[in-house]
Amino acid sequence: MSFTIQVNNSPLEVHQGETLLNALRRNGIKIPTLCHMSGFTPSGACRLCVVEIEGKKDLITSCSYPVEEGMAVKTNSLRVISARKSLVEMLLSNHPDDCLYCERNGNCELQWLAEEMNITERKYFSQKNSHKRDHSSTSVYRDPAKCILCNRCVRVCEEVQLVTAIEFIYRGNKTTVNSAFNKGLNVSSCINCGQCIMVCPTGALVDIPHTEKVQSAITGKKKFPVAMISPAFVSAVAEHLGLKPADNPWGLIVAALKKAGFKKVIDMGWASDLNIRLEAQHLLKRLEDKAPEPMLSSCCPAWIQYAEEFVPHMIPDIATAKSPQQLMGRMLKNEDYGLQDVAPENIFTVSFSVCTANKFEASREENTRKGISEVDAIITVREFLKLMRSYGLDIRRIEPDSFDKPFSESSTASLQTVYSGGKAEAVAQQLNHLLNGNKSAMLKFTPPKNPGGRKEVKVKIGKHEVGFAWVSGIADVQKYFDDLKAEKRTDIHYVEVMACSGGCAGGGGQPIHWQPDKFRQRKKMAQEMEKSREARVAFENIQMETFINRHIVSEEQEKCLHTSFHKRDVLK
Repeated sequence: MSFTIQVNNSPLEVHQGETLLNALRRNGIKIPTLCHMSGFTPSGACRLCVVEIEGKKDLITSCSYPVEEGMAVKTNSLRVISARKSLVEMLLSNHPDDCLYCERNGNCELQWLAEEMNITERKYFSQKNSHKRDHSSTSVYRDPAKCILCNRCVRVCEEVQLVTAIEFIYRGNKTTVNSAFNKGLNVSSCINCGQCIMVCPTGALVDIPHTEKVQSAITGKKKFPVAMISPAFVSAVAEHLGLKPADNPWGLIVAALKKAGFKKVIDMGWASDLNIRLEAQHLLKRLEDKAPEPMLSSCCPAWIQYAEEFVPHMIPDIATAKSPQQLMGRMLKNEDYGLQDVAPENIFTVSFSVCTANKFEASREENTRKGISEVDAIITVREFLKLMRSYGLDIRRIEPDSFDKPFSESSTASLQTVYSGGKAEAVAQQLNHLLNGNKSAMLKFTPPKNPGGRKEVKVKIGKHEVGFAWVSGIADVQKYFDDLKAEKRTDIHYVEVMACSGGCAGGGGQPIHWQPDKFRQRKKMAQEMEKSREARVAFENIQMETFINRHIVSEEQEKCLHTSFHKRDVLK
């Protein structure tokens, strides 16, 4: 049901039941907020969205107030503007004056609001926050002095990721956001997904940078820097810069990194194909053994850490295949078939990724061999864009180059791993090949159209009817597993699990944005790029198959492609 209200003396059509903020924004009227997040129950904590309603004595928070018939609203009266300005001025009163050095300079919501409200001088003075900075984590850095208590990171961590690694402590004007017992994030329940970074309006939460050590490796003479480019990274950069598949974003990124000083640039999609191959083999064995529980994917490091901390009983059902990042690092640093003209200890592997949890994954003990890390550094999309600016490189204006062999080719399946559901389909196609041989037709794998982050498909492969499912966002993941257990279902055999909503397309290392459907645009970009691949499925990557058949011939060599997981005790 729709009806009309008066807004700034003009009629405005609204829908019954929606909030005033939603109605105003839907009709092109900008209302500032700091605590509001689309899809979350409004809290009205920041009060920047206040409006004046005729007949009401106090200003009303539009994010939590439903529209009413006959209401008359003023969004830009002197009273409203003055109230909003005073709120921002008070937030600035104890905020650090280090904008020029801040990670979020130019991309800070508080900075934007100060400019929009024409705040040119300090009117309120308060003692500057002097909270201890937390740089204990391998992925996420916290600067509590820049926190404005908007509650966004706390809500995402608790309601979307079910981790509650950070929360409000103390009361009144002493309230802060901190981890359990005021300890560092490294001993908390944080899974390093980086979703808190994506919603933080200031620089209170950023990722631990690896840029300096990468630059040191590039400019030094001791190390041999090698860049590993993930398919999700390419789709994210292409979408952010407005590139089209015809522009050859792969080649542009390769050329830029070689100009920056990397000795070799390789396609991590090669390792994605290998990961798909290994998981399909594992799934086939479980089908033959009639395993009672579904097999769970192992390529998302944030999901792996969640499982180790919160559901360790599920660890035996997780695929043992290393993630594409670690597979690629392991290949490059293998003295038998890696870069044979370079000693493993001199190779400096840099993973270009959309995932902050990859930084934690690279530090795991299981991913080192003879004291040498498989992956030395991880550069997120945000760091890459800054790195290119620091080197004066515009990747849109250079000639494309090619990946270096022997890891230079990948299939459509590798691009499918960018978004939720793609990995499940890729594993299904590989399983079909294992059971039916090279001449088998492509499976008809049609995703259901039901809304939400969980979907299922059942396909007939050989004598088996195999159930595939995919789910993203830890809250949906946990609910799905709870439902499977409650309903005692045995018809699902493989579950693709991604910690971030939408899969890697919604990863915590992406450019900061305020569009809830941004991951869909990156998914569309990946699907467009899929059309340029000659090999449709993992087993059609002849380069990968030839390499594996030639070099992975013993049980010991096969073992290096797998890893193990263990229960992790943390503060909760």
